[in-house]
Formats: sequence, C-alpha cells, structure tokens
Amino acid sequence: MSLKIDRTADEKSRVELGGEAHRAQVDNTTFRGIVSGDAELNFAWAAFLIDSLVAAGCTHAVMCPGAQMAPLALACRANPGLSVTVVIDERSAGFFALGLSSVTRRPTILICTSGSAVAEFYPCVMEASNGMVPLVIITADRAPENQDRSSAQAIDQIRAFGQHVRAAHNLPLPDASIDTLSPLASRIYEQCLWPTPGPVHVNQPFRDPLIASGREKRPVPPPPVITNPLLAVPDAVVADIAERLSGRPGLILCGASENTDEPGFPEAVYDLSRRLGSPIIADPFSNLRFGAPADVAVIARADSFLRADRFTEAHRPDWVLNFGGPPISKPVLTYLQGCNCTDYIGVDPTTKWQDPILRLTRLVRASPEMLCRALTATGRLQPAPDRWTKSFMACDGFIDGLSHTAFDKTLWEAPILRRLVQATPEGAVFFCGNSMAVRDADSFSGRTARRLRMFANRGVNGIDGSIGTLIGVAAAQPSVKTLAVVGDMAFQHDVGSLSLAGSRNIVLVVLNNGGGAIFDYLATAKAPEYLDFVAPPTIDIGLATRAAGWAHHRVGDLPGFIDALAAAMAAPGPQLIEAVVDRAESVRQHKLFWGAADGINAILRLRGADGMSITFATPQSADRLAAGLSSEITDGDRPLIEFDPSLQD
Repeated sequence: MSLKIDRTADEKSRVELGGEAHRAQVDNTTFRGIVSGDAELNFAWAAFLIDSLVAAGCTHAVMCPGAQMAPLALACRANPGLSVTVVIDERSAGFFALGLSSVTRRPTILICTSGSAVAEFYPCVMEASNGMVPLVIITADRAPENQDRSSAQAIDQIRAFGQHVRAAHNLPLPDASIDTLSPLASRIYEQCLWPTPGPVHVNQPFRDPLIASGREKRPVPPPPVITNPLLAVPDAVVADIAERLSGRPGLILCGASENTDEPGFPEAVYDLSRRLGSPIIADPFSNLRFGAPADVAVIARADSFLRADRFTEAHRPDWVLNFGGPPISKPVLTYLQGCNCTDYIGVDPTTKWQDPILRLTRLVRASPEMLCRALTATGRLQPAPDRWTKSFMACDGFIDGLSHTAFDKTLWEAPILRRLVQATPEGAVFFCGNSMAVRDADSFSGRTARRLRMFANRGVNGIDGSIGTLIGVAAAQPSVKTLAVVGDMAFQHDVGSLSLAGSRNIVLVVLNNGGGAIFDYLATAKAPEYLDFVAPPTIDIGLATRAAGWAHHRVGDLPGFIDALAAAMAAPGPQLIEAVVDRAESVRQHKLFWGAADGINAILRLRGADGMSITFATPQSADRLAAGLSSEITDGDRPLIEFDPSLQD
C-alpha cells in the first residue's frame, strides 16, 4: 500500500491509500483544534506503529480509553496477533501491564490518552524502571498548536517520566515519514530489554478527527534480527576469581532474579555450590529455593538463624559471590556488612549498581550462568572445609523443623505463607505484596520440591498496585491457578483493581491484622505517635470483594484457613481468603520464632563453633533436639532449645 500526502493551502489533506484518493475529514468541533488532520492517516500511522511492535515481539496491549488515543485503540484491535485488555483506571492498568511483563518477560504495550492520564502511569513506570520490567508506554497527545493555550487535556508530555525510562521518543504528527516507524519500533523493543530491561516512553500526537472509517493498513516489513551479546569474562579474570574462591569458606548470595533469569542459571549455580562446598543464601525472589536438588545447600532460613550472634561470629566468610539484587532480609544484610571478607564479588550483566552495603571489591559485568560455568570448567576449584556448609545446613534444618512443629498451631503468617507456597502449582508464579508480607515470605516460605517463581514489586518496594500486578500475573498464566498474599493496607490501597479479575483463577489471601503491622517491629512501635502509622482497613473487605465479583472466605483460626484454602483451590474464578490475624499474638509469634537464634546460641555455647553440625548430622525435626542434648542442657537452656510457643515472651 502506498501513501502520499498532498497538502493544499487551506490545510485540508488529500491522502492516497492504495492508489485511491481520499478527502480528509474536517473537524467541525472548533475548540478541539485550529487545524484539521486526517482520520485515515492517523489510523494508518497508528496501525503501522502497533503492527511493527508486534512484529518485533510484543504480544499484549493494555489500553485506557480516552478520545485522543482512539487511533491507537483502533490499531490494537486491528491486529489479531495482539492480546488486548481495556482498563479504565490508568493506575490499575499500569500495574496490570507490569504483572503481564513480569511473567512474559516481553514488553507490554501500555496506552493512555492525553492529560492527567499520563501522570497516573508514574508509579508503575518507577517500579518497572527499578525492577527492570520491560514496558512500551505510548501516551497519546494533542497537536502542537493545542499546547500552552488552555486547550482541554493538553499538558507537556514530552519526557514526562524523566530518568525513570530507558528512552523517550516524541514522535511527529502522522505524515509521510511513516516508513521510519518500523525500524523505530525494533529499536524501542530492544531498548526495553537491553542492556538493562525497563520502560520506554513514546509520545504520539494526533490531530482531529480521530476515528477513521476506511482503516486501511500498510504491510509491515520484517524487523531486523537483533543479537544481543552474552557477556563472558576473560580467562585470566576467571582464573583469578577461581583462585580467590577455591578451598576457602565463602557464601554464594542470590538476590532477586531479574538479571539472573537465564534458563540455565539455576543448574549452573547449583553445580558451582557443589564444587566450592559453599552454601547458597537464596532470597525468595531468586527462586532458587524452589525445585533445588536435595544435595545442594540452598539456605532458606537465614533471616532467622543469622540473628544468632554466636553463629555469625564463628562463621565469617572469606568471600561472597553475589548474583542478582540485594536480599530482603535485614539480618542477612547486617551479617554481610559485618563480615569484612577479603573478596565481595558482584555479578551483574546490566548497568545497575548493586551495592547497598558498600562492600563490593569487584564488579563483574557478565552473564551469571556463563561465569558459573566458566569457574566450574577451570578444574581448579577446591571445596571449603566440610563443616562450613554443614553448619549452615544444620541451622537451616533446625529452623525449618520449628516452622513445621512448634509454630504451626495457630493462625499467623508462618503457617499461612508455608501452605500457600506449597499449594502453588508447578511452574506458576506466586505473587507477594510488599511491607510485612514480603518479609514473611522470606522468613516462612521455606523450600519446595516443585519449581515455581515468586514475584513482588521490589523495584521501589511500594505497597501500591499489588492487586493490579497480581491480576496481570494471572492474565499471563491463564492455564494455572495464581496464588498470592497481601496485607490489609495493600488491599485497601488498590481495591479498585479487584474489578480486573474477571473469571481468572486466582487465590488471594489478605492478612487482616489491623493494618501497618510492620511498624510493630520498627522504632515507631515505641513512639507516642505510633497510631499515626497504623491504618486499619476502613472498608469492609468482604463487601468490597463480593462487589467486584470475587468469592469471599473469612477465617479466624488455622483449621478454618486450611479448609478455606482447599475450597478456594478447588473452585473456579477469583477467590479471596480474608485471614483475620490477632495482631498482638502475631507479633508475639514472630518474636518467639526469631528467638530461635537464642536456641542456636545455647547449642554453640554447649558444643562450640561446630555445635550445630555436630547436633544435626542431617537436618531433623526440632522436636528431636532436646532428646539429643538431654544429658547436657540445663533447665535454663531447655526453653531456648525446645521453643515452646506457650512461653510468655
């Protein structure tokens, strides 16, 4: 299809599409503009842009309706290869798109009209930027002559998202340069994914009229084949790193997996762990806890046992090899900050600088998988002393045993999180809200035999958009049940997104503990203004849930939760379980659980630095511990080791 623009003196365009002359429509609504555009050209331009993005690899579009974005909406609907979702609220739409992209790892096209709608995307743009989630954000705009003269819905949208996007493209009004859109779309797609994934902003102005009747499209040429590099490390550097790690006690630290999402990375890092005799401290969002081989020392309970000062003093690594982002756990970060190891090596193929504790001695810009395999292939790696890893595994097993026995009797976050993660289907994504919920996921999710992926909005760590992101995750994996947990504050913050669920198969647990539970563990708990930080829900969770078309289950004890989870897993459509948790009892249980560090300290005091590995030759249930130490423990030590939750703290 050919396209030719013939401008007449009175600015009425004549456009030839497929050789047939077309007289431009005239906008008689004079306040909309002083110059008339051409509806058919607007559509042809928008369709060429959208079709080029689809040809580059985009599969999903999320549209927020408005007059100015009409050509883009028509273009999306005209492409059968694009899955299109319409969301009225731009803020919810942004997080829905974020959830889609987080699972597909492809840029979702996110479209809005001009004006304040653009600003509603800002929270999701910041999250996508910091969380390295690819998005193509297209904001429709008024024509230049409508700017800065009080025209409706006309604001300065050029570079509206500042430094929070990987690139910003302000496109011209549709004109004869339409052929440039195809290579630009390929460039935009790549900018979303490499070298650091994230959002790209496209600002597209249109002149009225905006609704085309003919809707003829130009064929899109094949996009260029783009080959991005796998960043390898020079042999000399690999040899030097191998020498520094070999035979010395060290830790492999794996944080959030946005930049370690290589399919072969898990097996490569597991093998490296075996060769080095080093434990892997796995953040839940590294996803290495789930589906790990039984013979690999994957540590899931470090948040609890690294509170034991006797253990941390006796187990200081000589080196740390850090893949991915920083861990969630404050005890882990505190431990790493105080270890003063000679080699703290960060591995990151992107341009992000991952060093929150200021301990990096070397930063390797390389493929994590390739570096692991290169280190293993040197043949120079010797394992650390056997007792090093056994001590970490013994502590991990001790805490894990407690979570299955002494702390699995009442309704609080530990048994809830463990059961939710265990119920998540093979290969599915489990979504977690931020604040206390994400920390509980770290402390209590444990390990599973099944491969699954845990995801949260950890870019800027906000509680906003949790439900919108969850439903986007569910939309990207329609063949499996999507499970999730959020706090009551996060629920109320994003309650408007509930209506996006439709008939999707979701099980969402809302931890209703009176709002702001995290502040009970911070300095704010002792401040006279403490109540300013606590925000109990001011809406009825059940009424809001049912109004949005979800099934609602309200439970107040552990047997009730177990029954509700089974019912929700068996039922179709969106299911919400409101778990009413006693706030004071929850705080008490958390502190008792973290008090397991005192038990570890007691064992180390009795049996020395290797006491945990001596006591636990293999991980065993905590209820067998007292019998194993019955001849050694005193009455003062017994409560610390046995951890009877009925004790008053």
